Amino acid sequence: MDLYCEYLVKKKSASDTLKRIGLWILCIILCILIAYLAFAKFHFLISATPLLIAALIYGTVIYGRNFSLEYEYVFTNGVLDIDIIKGRARRANLISVPCRRIEHMEPLPKNYTSSNKVVNAIYDENRSGKYVATFSDHGVTCDLLFQPPEKILQNMKKYNPRNINL
Repeated sequence: MDLYCEYLVKKKSASDTLKRIGLWILCIILCILIAYLAFAKFHFLISATPLLIAALIYGTVIYGRNFSLEYEYVFTNGVLDIDIIKGRARRANLISVPCRRIEHMEPLPKNYTSSNKVVNAIYDENRSGKYVATFSDHGVTCDLLFQPPEKILQNMKKYNPRNINL
């Protein structure tokens, strides 16, 4: 019997929202500055001003998509795949972990610190249900921070009941 669970969540972060707002404020200021300089100082740039402003707005939209993140947790037959989706367009595999390679998994402690490599896939800092899973990847010990739904947790426990503590 195949086990398959898929969970798609949008990252909610105040810092990403502030970065996006700051980016748009900077874009507006630069558009005003370009228009002012073209009409007041450099008259030969007047014809290029709409093109420069359009390019600036286009760049802001494209770069601003990087702050719109979604995580997709996919559990298939004992393998947890976490993908990150930027701007609803570009998908990248963040990590793929067979559950049998997890050495220890538990709820994330309040004062978590680690000397290992950390892969952060937490989508909402204010929400409970955060877990840390420690595993070895090509000789390097890694900690995976994530917020799986209950169904994925139960299926992970089936594959590695001794090391996964819920």
